[in-house]
Amino acid sequence: MMPGWMDARAEARIRLDCGPHSAVLAPDAGGRVLSLSSETSAGRRDWLVPVQADGWPADAWPKGGMFPLAPFSNRIRDGRLHWRGRVLRLDRYPGQAHPLHGHAQAGRWHVLTVGGNHVDMRYEHPPGAAGWPWAWRLDQAVRLAESGLTVGLALTNQSAEAMPAGLGLHPYFTALRARLRAATLWEHEEEIAVRPRPNTQTTWARGTDTWTAYLADWDGTCELAWEAGPGLRIDTDLHQAVLHAPRGRYLCVEPVSHVSNAFNLAAAGAAGTGWRILEPGEVMRAQVTLAWMR
Repeated sequence: MMPGWMDARAEARIRLDCGPHSAVLAPDAGGRVLSLSSETSAGRRDWLVPVQADGWPADAWPKGGMFPLAPFSNRIRDGRLHWRGRVLRLDRYPGQAHPLHGHAQAGRWHVLTVGGNHVDMRYEHPPGAAGWPWAWRLDQAVRLAESGLTVGLALTNQSAEAMPAGLGLHPYFTALRARLRAATLWEHEEEIAVRPRPNTQTTWARGTDTWTAYLADWDGTCELAWEAGPGLRIDTDLHQAVLHAPRGRYLCVEPVSHVSNAFNLAAAGAAGTGWRILEPGEVMRAQVTLAWMR
């Protein structure tokens, strides 16, 4: 499957409003939230790094907004998926050592329903596309309320056989630091997780260096802080998180279901990777809320 062109032109966008809060989405650009902002007493606050581009190749996305991750999060080492005695070869984007961030963020989504403060959309993945032999569907429900923005995800295996599965959400925050409690940190080598160890660190600052952290056994709550003004709280039923800050440009706190390269780690006998097996017709669900804090 060759990457296509992502359409984020004004006429392809959907705007949601609720009181002082607004969100802009682009279904034809990977089902993305392009921006999320609020009018506060201190002025306009862009919670996410806003995406300004009208379009881009699917393999060269702008580092901003927020998009869903499916049917896996993060990376699969060398594009080789060890599955039930077989090694499946998955497509990689040009210049990438590993498949990255699944397929949903590189596709065009069909809008099912839309209103002033909500939108429901769907992505359908045909079997064999990008080397992934299973057919699957991802439904995304976005709701903007006075309390925050909620994204619900539902991944359905549409194949006649079981498939490995994972879910997540990838936001690019303008926040300076994050505070969360997770009991496990996976050590990694060039973004590929290798082994878990106990974690006691609770505050992660954006800083000026590039760093990544894979956290597990997370309680599903994270507080994000800016230099001044209100903050944001993440509430989710997902219990792993990817934190990433590249040279201080932004801060990613990605709620996910599994660690980087989880399927292969599990095949090698590792525990606690978070991966799932979806039987034919089975649905995997996740919900993430970005709640405004006073």
